[in-house]
Amino acid sequence: MVPGVEASGASRNGGNQNLDEPISGSELARRDGLVLAFGMQLRALSLNGTRPTCPLNPKHKVHCHGSYDRHVDCDTEKQENINRFLCFPCGHTISVLPDHFLPYRPVSAALLQQHFDAQANPDQGLAPAVTEKENGCLKRAWDRFGQRVAALATVLGQMLQLRACAPKPCWSALRQWGNLSDILLRLARPFNTSLLHDYLCLRPWTCSST
Repeated sequence: MVPGVEASGASRNGGNQNLDEPISGSELARRDGLVLAFGMQLRALSLNGTRPTCPLNPKHKVHCHGSYDRHVDCDTEKQENINRFLCFPCGHTISVLPDHFLPYRPVSAALLQQHFDAQANPDQGLAPAVTEKENGCLKRAWDRFGQRVAALATVLGQMLQLRACAPKPCWSALRQWGNLSDILLRLARPFNTSLLHDYLCLRPWTCSST
């Protein structure tokens, strides 16, 4: 195992080799003492084809590099494989998050969207039926969104005409972009951010980080 290879997500299955053969740690070690630094995360909707491209140089060869497991929800032990890729020249991994997932949140994008719609429009009866655990996760997510509104307004204020730093009008403005998957995609590129946090994994690496 090469140090840093699991920065994009801890592998629970030792790597899924059904995609194609992952590059071995020994092969990487022979590449000028290469050590993987950090992993980047992309949404599946952003791909043009079956695998991502290197954000530094699209001509770089990107290999399949196994996968890691992620819980599908907060109530069960059901898991789903997240495919991971490696830019061999840069020594960085890229994981591809399916569009129904949220970054680092154990609820689905569709459920979070329903909850946020209900919070922004409390009189329309839009609240989804949820479990106790889901309710806690969704409540924390809305609270976190309220803390993020000022930062989002700074970045998107003129584009979305955000005049009030409050969660309800901010969410309603974001919904002009479409559903939550569309919103997350627009926030990721070109703004390198997300709805609930400025995740390091959304920032493309640079020459200085390789």
